[in-house]
Amino acid sequence: MNQPLLPVTVISGFVGAGKTALVDQLLSNRTGPRVAAIVTDLAAVRLDIDNAAPASSPASQVELPNGCLCAQASEDLLEQLAELASANRFDAIVIEAAAIDEPMSLVESIIEDESLAALVRVDTAVTVIDAAGFPRDYASADALSERGIAAHEEDDRTIVEVLIEQVEFCDVFVINKADLVSADDLAHLQAILAALNPRAAQIVSSYGNAPFEEVIGTARFDYDATSNAAGWLELLHDPSSHESDSDGRGVGHLVYRARRPFHPERLWALLHEEWKGVLRGKGFFWLATRNEIGGSLSQAGGACRPAPAGTWWAAQDRSEWPEGDAELLEEIAADWYGDADDFTIGDRRQELVLIGVDIDPAQWRAKFDACLLTDDEYALGEDGWRALADPFPAWDLDDDDHDHDHGHDHHHHHGHDDDGHHHHHH
Repeated sequence: MNQPLLPVTVISGFVGAGKTALVDQLLSNRTGPRVAAIVTDLAAVRLDIDNAAPASSPASQVELPNGCLCAQASEDLLEQLAELASANRFDAIVIEAAAIDEPMSLVESIIEDESLAALVRVDTAVTVIDAAGFPRDYASADALSERGIAAHEEDDRTIVEVLIEQVEFCDVFVINKADLVSADDLAHLQAILAALNPRAAQIVSSYGNAPFEEVIGTARFDYDATSNAAGWLELLHDPSSHESDSDGRGVGHLVYRARRPFHPERLWALLHEEWKGVLRGKGFFWLATRNEIGGSLSQAGGACRPAPAGTWWAAQDRSEWPEGDAELLEEIAADWYGDADDFTIGDRRQELVLIGVDIDPAQWRAKFDACLLTDDEYALGEDGWRALADPFPAWDLDDDDHDHDHGHDHHHHHGHDDDGHHHHHH
């Protein structure tokens, strides 16, 4: 009696991107698949209500004449998903995420729910992009709270941090409202999205229309591949990718690597300059004053957050390293500087990726180089380094959430936590 697992499509996208229009279109399909959609605002979906079933069904859902159903998201989304999936009358389920949701957390909650494992499989993560609004929102320095859309009082995320989460964790872009921008602007936006997430397919759309088979039942989702799809991650793992001037649309990148610590004051000053043209900055850094703990940098648009990434392996006794994890030990060896018994540098390093428009790699290299300790400063040694001015806030490693709440390091596991992974700390 094994039913095949129902494919679930998760649709993310910022305010006004056109998620509802896409859902609307999927529900009104004439080709036959019966879709159940869970939406954030049922009233916003322009359904063919006249022909819909009478109000005998609860007001929180609408049955459509073609066998599709649209339901208002309930408090317990996972329970609602299980109910729809076990009804045995749908071919696919679509979940429209809230505008400020991070799709990775939503998808992980579905995957990790054991009762759902026998009913559904995540099939496609779709992000709807507003072709006209995205460049403007990405350039904005606004926090969600300034636009009145923060999730709760403690939610200090910026708009651009939400956008980058939605861009980097998806299998398919539906680039909507394409009719509102010039061909040139559209091509430029597509080049930018391809640099930020090279793995995702791109569907150009107007009025939220996208071919059914490109967003439902695509089987494009794969947790490891989707969660590691970010362009910066690919560049970080590819030793040959030092820099590229650009792709003809001015979108290029730079990978900066160094084996000497940064002077905290000079790096702090650089982080507070305007990073003109930089769309995404990500990676690890080593501060002279904090020789035990590595920093992680996450920059997107106008938002830049340095945070602790965890303890460098070189700051721990080898007896404290995880045993028997051959893959991890190999990674440590690959990141190690000099002799295996020499812990002076070890895995400590600067390793930063920048992706941007018209960025000059040589100029950026010089900027970062200027933050490194000079020969005289370096000669002071670790004790001397501690005395250097350090404007960075204190890093408390126990306070795990300041890094993970912003999802800055989902993807990269250089073994800075106990389990060597940065995700699943929700």
